[in-house]
Amino acid sequence: MLKTIKINTTIYLRLLLVLSFVFSFKISFSKKDYYIIVDSIIINGNKLTKAYVIQNEILLKHKEIYKKSELNDLILQSKNLLINTNLFIFCDISFIEYKYQHIFLNINVTENWYLWPIPSFELSDRNFKQWQLMDYKLNRTNYGMYLFKYNLKGRNETLKLAFINGYTRKYALYFLKPYFFKNLKLGAEFSSSFKQNKEIWYITKNNKIQFYKNYEKPIIQRWENNVSLIVRRNNFMTEKWEIEYNNIKIDKKIIYDSLNKNFLLGGNKQNEIYIKQTMNYEKRNNKYYPLTGFYLKNELKLGSISSENSAEIISETFEAAYYSQIAKRLYLSGFFKGKLTNQLMSYIPYYNFKALGYTDYVRGYEQYVIDGHAFLLAKANIKFALINQYKLKIPFKLNKKYISLPIGTYLNLFTDWGKTYNNQWQEKFYGFNNTLANKNLLGYGCGIDFLALNDKILRVEYSQNILEEKNINLHFKKAF
Repeated sequence: MLKTIKINTTIYLRLLLVLSFVFSFKISFSKKDYYIIVDSIIINGNKLTKAYVIQNEILLKHKEIYKKSELNDLILQSKNLLINTNLFIFCDISFIEYKYQHIFLNINVTENWYLWPIPSFELSDRNFKQWQLMDYKLNRTNYGMYLFKYNLKGRNETLKLAFINGYTRKYALYFLKPYFFKNLKLGAEFSSSFKQNKEIWYITKNNKIQFYKNYEKPIIQRWENNVSLIVRRNNFMTEKWEIEYNNIKIDKKIIYDSLNKNFLLGGNKQNEIYIKQTMNYEKRNNKYYPLTGFYLKNELKLGSISSENSAEIISETFEAAYYSQIAKRLYLSGFFKGKLTNQLMSYIPYYNFKALGYTDYVRGYEQYVIDGHAFLLAKANIKFALINQYKLKIPFKLNKKYISLPIGTYLNLFTDWGKTYNNQWQEKFYGFNNTLANKNLLGYGCGIDFLALNDKILRVEYSQNILEEKNINLHFKKAF
């Protein structure tokens, strides 16, 4: 009896070992099913754009091996990367598994307009609300011509020229060369502009900018120059090193008539030299109007200011945002930004003492300027897509064929919070009852966004603030 049990146990153990080997072999074999090889990449629709520009953006490379389970995610991220170049208004990527573990990758693109001669009519004020406070005066607008040439020679190079007159006389040149060498990792950027105004924003009083105008001649002029080296660490991370030189000159009346003797650093002329290092991690579906994804950005800026006196400025700026789809047609997003300036001097010139109210602002406070050496800013949005990436057919041809344009319309609910930090010793130089400094500012409201061509935006917003003021504002850029 014992012998029979022993034999049965031996047979059972042998059978178990055989089954374990077969099962592990099946698992090992099935794992190979998860890997595919990209045998060929076929690109259609790139009439001007070089193929290597597209191949450099996508995450799937020729003759490389990938997990099949990750293929759809890599394709989606590659589409986002191509859209973020702004070279294409539509992009579609698909694959054909023509034999076991081997695929063809098909990329179909519709190229954007690359030449934009644009007659310009624009507001010179900080925003639409500021223009409203100035009674919608047409003499506070700019007019002229912009010439934008994108994708020069099909290499994703950009040339921009500006010839502007009106409230601000402006001449500007900008050139971007994203690739220097065959490894497509190094690029360069250059910009130069000259601006003149017959009106100057010389002080902040009651949280609002005060102006002084000379009808006969310009009383402030700025010559601004920037040269950058761009290092692309990978498809998502970019490092930029910049050298910036600015020359500012104002009329002596601003100083000697005591309008603001601290507008510049002790004189009517000021030279600025900055070295900046910026790290940017970009993973949004469309950086011009994002709905999903995230990004991180950090900027360290070292500067030297010289006039009748000289001084150094160090500033650190960090920003981050996250975007997600929480339901069908419903999107949630959040944003944070902080900036700290370490002023290595007795005071910061008013010209350089900017915080909230310019590029960065709390919605509901567009009419105000809150100066300071540091600030924190947070924003939250919930969006409902009335129209999401709808293809609108147009009745004329682009690149010899009829195309459709992507458009979208989104309802918004939002709330913003911000705080500017302004030391009391700064207030004594040019502070006049600026009560919003060093206070928590809360704004909230609703609005509607109109989107076309992936990057053309109009925002109409109704907002309220803690002062119980109600505002209707127009904006022409994304909220964040």
